[in-house]
Amino acid sequence: MRLTNSLKAVVAALSITLIAPSSVAMASDNDSQKVVVTAGRDQLGNLAPEFARYNDDILFGEVWSDKTLSLKQRSMITVTTLVASGITDSSLKFHLQNAKKNGVTKEEMAAMITHIAFYAGWPKAWAAFNMIKDIYKD
Repeated sequence: MRLTNSLKAVVAALSITLIAPSSVAMASDNDSQKVVVTAGRDQLGNLAPEFARYNDDILFGEVWSDKTLSLKQRSMITVTTLVASGITDSSLKFHLQNAKKNGVTKEEMAAMITHIAFYAGWPKAWAAFNMIKDIYKD
């Protein structure tokens, strides 16, 4: 079954906010930008197999692997969306770590969150900065 673009977007948004990706490893081949994630199946495969498939195969296998945007750009968009939504749990931590791996510098991240603060809210930015301090401490 092929999903429409709008349904893919809904699935992507739900997967980002509902999967607790603490044990997720997002691997990619730099040349092809194919992203492989198994968190859905690992954490929810028995409970919600279709949701797990959407997370692993559609969100990461197709959406994150699309070459239109770089992994760095996708990471910046995802972090912005999570912070603006007030998501400051393991999902944000996972995506902050991947943003760093995908080339988002400490300076870019600080500028991004500062910008977001004016539109999404000061407390949300503070919460994000508290996580960023640990991730970018080196």
